[in-house]
This record gives sequence, C-alpha cells and structure tokens, in this order.
Amino acid sequence: MGRAFVAKLARKGARDPQALAAWIGRQKFGKTAFQRLAKAGRDDAEEQRRVMDRVRPGGRLAGDLTGISDRDLGRALSELSTDEGARVAGELDRRDVAARLPGARADLIGESDEELGRRLATADGAESAAIEAEMDRRQMVAEVFPGGSLAGDLSGMDEGALGRALAYARPDEAQRIAAEMDRRHPPEPLPTATGDALADREAMDAILGGSADDWAFLDEDPPDRFEGMSSTERWIAEREEEAQAARGAYTRRQVRDMYTAHAYTQLLDAEQATNGNLLTREAHARGVDPISLFTGPSHVAYARATEDLKRWWQDNPRMTLAEYEEQVIGVRTAAGNTARKARSDQQNRL
Repeated sequence: MGRAFVAKLARKGARDPQALAAWIGRQKFGKTAFQRLAKAGRDDAEEQRRVMDRVRPGGRLAGDLTGISDRDLGRALSELSTDEGARVAGELDRRDVAARLPGARADLIGESDEELGRRLATADGAESAAIEAEMDRRQMVAEVFPGGSLAGDLSGMDEGALGRALAYARPDEAQRIAAEMDRRHPPEPLPTATGDALADREAMDAILGGSADDWAFLDEDPPDRFEGMSSTERWIAEREEEAQAARGAYTRRQVRDMYTAHAYTQLLDAEQATNGNLLTREAHARGVDPISLFTGPSHVAYARATEDLKRWWQDNPRMTLAEYEEQVIGVRTAAGNTARKARSDQQNRL
C-alpha cells in the first residue's frame, strides 16, 4: 500500500498504520500477490538507496554529476534539498544544450559513466568515437563547471574547453569567459588620428585586414530571416521566435524547476485520491518510478497507469514540460500541440 494510504491511516488514529496497511493489503491482493508486491517495494527501496549513494555519497550531493544517468538524477530529486535540486536542474540543462548541438547523440548524453563504459567495450569505430566524444564533453563540463558553477580561476583552462563551455554558460559566466579570452588576447590599440586622411585610412585598412570598403555591408539592412518561406511557415517561425523572446523572462532552469514542483504536486494529489493505486501491477513489479507517470510521454504513462489514475487524469489532466512552458510564456508551440494531441489520443482510447 502507498505512503499516502499509510499517512491516511495515521491521521485516522491507527496505532501502527504500517502494520494495518500491510494487513489490508494482504486482504485485498491475497497473500501471494501481496508478498510479490512487498518484494517489489523492497527492491524499489533498495534501488533508491543505491541511487542516493551515487547522487549523495556520504549525505552530500556529489561534486561531479556528469557521470550520473538521467534516470538516477530524476529518481533522486524527491529526496534533495532546494539547492541540491537546483544543481541537478543545472546539470540537466547542460545536457539539453549538448543534445541540441550538431551531431549530438542524446542516447549517450543521458547514460551513466558505467553504462558508457559497457557500451564502449563492444562498440565499433563510429560508435566508439561517439562514446569517447561524450566522455570528453563530460570531462570538459566537470573541469570548467566544478560543483555546477563556472570555475573561479580560468587562467589555467584550455582555450578550446573555454570556447566549448560558452554554449553551457549563463550570461554572467559567458562574460567572465569572454573577459578571460580578452586578457589572453588583448586587442590591438586603435591608431591615433593624424589628420592625414590617406594615412589614417591606410592605418585602419591594416587593422581591418583589408579595405574599409569591404566592411560597408555592416551598414546595410539585415536580410529577411524568413525569406523563401510560405506565409504559413513564416507565421510558425514568427510565433516560435516570439515564444523564445517570451521565455527570456525565465531561464530554462527556472521553468524546469517550476515544472518539477508541479509534477510532484500532481503525484502527491493523485496518490491521495487513489490511495496510492497509481502503477499497474506489472509496472510496479518492474520498479517504475511513479513520477514518470506525470513527466514522461503520454503513451508510456497511460500504458503504466491504473484505471483509477486514468479516471483522475480526466479531471486533472497531466501536463508535459512543453505544455507547462506554454503556460509560463503565454505562447503556444509546436511541441505543446504535439503533447496535447498525444494525450487526447490516449484519452479517446479509454
């Protein structure tokens, strides 16, 4: 029986709510089935303990989160403090950035170091190169962002690593990286005007690496970013650009943090409403984390959800990150439309 049911029994005055919940469970499911569920619960608790040992060794959040899998970081969130959760969200944000870079392998980015090591042992040339590139990326992130923030001293950092790190840096961190680059490569001072127009122009041409006329295009009107698009394509592109601008009011980490809090609130409400009957027996036996019912794809969530939870969702619709982000920025997006359609398709099958 779920934690919510145990808490409910405690509120009603049960002397030993856990023992009472166990007795009710045996009556409801039968001895064999209840023992199977109890074992699954113990296995899940043991797995959670192993996860927390990796994420919070010695009771403190690990200094380097790059080698911990998405799954383990997600499982650990419910037991982390606000500051620790913010650090985990920052690491997940950097993974989102990495997944959008050219040639990125999202399936590698979300795996643990141990999982990458096992894959590397049997990988061919191309696969091996992709895994080694991901390992190199993690090492760069760990060195440049120790403890989740930009290192205090950048003077000894490799320039290539600093250049790659710009993609992951917050605006203030990017300014610090740029300042370090300027320190290493100070710009040539501009020549003092002599009053001789020809001499001054020749001096400026030497700085620009060519004639000043070659740079005149900078004074021209910028090209149309949507040139060649149909009216429909232009409308979609403009809306997406507006959404990006609106998102500027919040960082991606702030939106993710707010969504995580929303998802856990829904989980607790649903657990209370269904007496903890959220996961199908098969999903429970496989050790599926209940929070994935509220954050994962609709077709996966509905496949793992009990009928009680599906009925609860009819009055309390589950919401993906894309839909939540739409509510924050006030602009509909293609990702949000896709999520709504997927949820509608699942509800229509009930």
